[in-house]
Amino acid sequence: MTVLTVQTSLKHQVSALISEKFGLDEAELISGATFDELDIDSLILVELSLILRKEMGVVLQEGDLKSAFTLDEAVAVIAAKADQA
Repeated sequence: MTVLTVQTSLKHQVSALISEKFGLDEAELISGATFDELDIDSLILVELSLILRKEMGVVLQEGDLKSAFTLDEAVAVIAAKADQA
């Protein structure tokens, strides 16, 4: 699998998780809007980090995900952390 394929798959997984757990529309997430613009605050990002650890084994530190990130930027961080695991 190429890096792009892995990130596309990861992007779909993360957007599906956010949509399922926090009731956000996946199309909005994929649109390129920042988490801030989607009203995803730091508390939700901490909760998302815990969900990613539990469901995907990806360990994120507090502050790894920022509300100024788009989904693509968050996926890049998650992918880098997954590679380190």
